[in-house]
Amino acid sequence: MTTDAELDAAVDLLQQQISAASDNSGFPCIIFVKDKIDFPAAVNGVITLGDNINYFLVGTVDLMGDRLVGGVNTVIIGGSSENCFLKSTGLDANTALLSSNYSLPLRNFSFTHGTAVNLDATGNATAALDWFGVNFTNCAKVGTIKSYSNFIMSDCALLSSANMTFDGSIGTIGFVNCLFSGIAGQTTLNFPSTLTVTRRIRAIYSSFVAFGGATAIYVDPLASIPTEAYVLDTINFSGGATYTGGLDYTSNKAFFSNCKGIINSSAIAQMHFNNNATVTVVGGANNFVKVAGTTIPNAINQKFSHTNNRLTYSGGINRSFKIGAVTSVSANNGQIVSVRIAKNGATLTDSEAQATISANGRFENLKCQTIVEMTTNDYIELFVANNANTNVTAQELNVIIEALN
Repeated sequence: MTTDAELDAAVDLLQQQISAASDNSGFPCIIFVKDKIDFPAAVNGVITLGDNINYFLVGTVDLMGDRLVGGVNTVIIGGSSENCFLKSTGLDANTALLSSNYSLPLRNFSFTHGTAVNLDATGNATAALDWFGVNFTNCAKVGTIKSYSNFIMSDCALLSSANMTFDGSIGTIGFVNCLFSGIAGQTTLNFPSTLTVTRRIRAIYSSFVAFGGATAIYVDPLASIPTEAYVLDTINFSGGATYTGGLDYTSNKAFFSNCKGIINSSAIAQMHFNNNATVTVVGGANNFVKVAGTTIPNAINQKFSHTNNRLTYSGGINRSFKIGAVTSVSANNGQIVSVRIAKNGATLTDSEAQATISANGRFENLKCQTIVEMTTNDYIELFVANNANTNVTAQELNVIIEALN
């Protein structure tokens, strides 16, 4: 069985061999850290890590009341998040264990402290964070990550930890194969109103556990996020508390798919009216005009806005849609009435349906449908025509749009 003395000797020998093999001219060093003394000496409680240095944790390292400040491209690596921990007994819980203004790759170790990180790359436009196998254990406040070009967190976990906040301007915030087990009454991931995301927030193939009044993800509606760029894909939510606060599946900023525990996003819309008495003025025989009347949108419409007899696509992804319309129309006896679906004011001939008005001006039902491609701000309406220059009335109308992909 290897003793502590033998392990220390082996680590010392390996460091000597690495140092001897490198002249430090353009190549980063690796420093194995078994104890606080293997880091640079603290000055007023602050350990400033070296530029372009890789610090390799070989066990639990207690900073004994000190804290770390990262240098340019400092890297912290551990053997495993299961047995390599970074902590600081005696450090105030509200003081971040690790601070940096630069890129800071982290690998395979765990934080355990009241406040884990305070990372602010304001002014360093190319700074990025790429974390793999990093756990936050019993961190009441994971901390703030601000103004990095990108943040990617893979195969990581928050365990009895919460209050991971993103602020400033960030390109992409991404989580892949992560586990988030929060704290009762706290918010696990927080995206405040002051955040600007220029590309996307994306969490995929991950799990959130929120219980006891906690919120798994809070995205403030005033945060600046591109259309359909708040992406939750194949996420499992459990615990019974609030899973998505602020923005939900109905927001144009959100795109939720294949998630369990929340309602997923759709691109779908409906409008209708009943017992409409507004006359549609045709303005000439066989002249297609927009059906007149006051339509009502469905409460669960997503990625569409509504005005009378118009549904406008507000999603950010080009999609194919199936459109179906049903209406009942009256005119004079024997006249032929036609309806068509119109895209951006132009009627689609493949959608046309006709009916001959019977005696006594009875309302005749017409059904039409088509498939169209739609991009942002395209809109759909229902048009009607009469083979005679006689006005018509659409009494009932129901239009449904649903995405095919």
